[in-house]
Amino acid sequence: MRTLTTPAQAPAPAPTPARRTLTRIAVLGVACSAALALAACGGGGSGSAKKSSSNTAAGSSPGAQTSSSPSPQPSFDPAAGPMMTAAQLPKNCAGLVTDADMQLALGNPLNGGDYFQPFAPTAAKQLGRVVCQYGVVQDNSGKITSNQVEIQLAAYADAATAQSHGAATVGTLAGQGDQYAQISVGGHPATYVTEAGKDAILVMYDGNRTYLITTQEALVKGDDAKAFTLKIAQALYKHTTANLPATTPTSGGATPSAGASTPATPGAPGASSSPSGTAPAGGSSAPPSSPAAD
Repeated sequence: MRTLTTPAQAPAPAPTPARRTLTRIAVLGVACSAALALAACGGGGSGSAKKSSSNTAAGSSPGAQTSSSPSPQPSFDPAAGPMMTAAQLPKNCAGLVTDADMQLALGNPLNGGDYFQPFAPTAAKQLGRVVCQYGVVQDNSGKITSNQVEIQLAAYADAATAQSHGAATVGTLAGQGDQYAQISVGGHPATYVTEAGKDAILVMYDGNRTYLITTQEALVKGDDAKAFTLKIAQALYKHTTANLPATTPTSGGATPSAGASTPATPGAPGASSSPSGTAPAGGSSAPPSSPAAD
């Protein structure tokens, strides 16, 4: 399973999760600019599964034209985003992105089950992390062999730590030669990364939270993957911020917090050149194409 890059450290042992047999169902299931830094997470834990222009104005004189343009999108400073406690982390996949969100973004139900996992803190100042894999495929033994979408959310002690973890993740991906670009999730800065011939990834931090969304190329690719991932990111942000204090848009666009820098490169402080691996607990395993957790 893909996770955000964190400073190198020894991983905590993963407790065995209590999980139920996944039932195959139809389910409906952020990155800052290089200068902003974003990401998500750490560890090992337990899991549970569930079924899963311009136009001539009317009446105007010849040649007189009016044009309309969309209202400017509000922008937010991610360093000033709301804070989340460990107790406020979602308790199931629907707390991240619902089946209806997935169907609306994709245009049809996502095939497969959902697999939710809460993780104990494993990175510096990490309060906790949750992961949901959507559209999972299992072998005859019940082992997860692949998924179509994976979403991770982690909470840290402060915004600076969340930003640092995000920067390290974007830096590691950039160092691998992946293409990345600044985008906006409802006015919140994020980074969109495209792995050559592989997945679409969205990395984002807001307040003390980091987000990581991975969309498998087998599900959707190209511009469609970007549109799909952005819709999922908007739903994810909405669900995970609904009960947190509101933030006020900035007038001049989002401003990086003190210490923000361009993405780190592998080997640089804050970036891991080769993430170490940890398989999901409970006998399941992440898709082979996904970098593992550290």
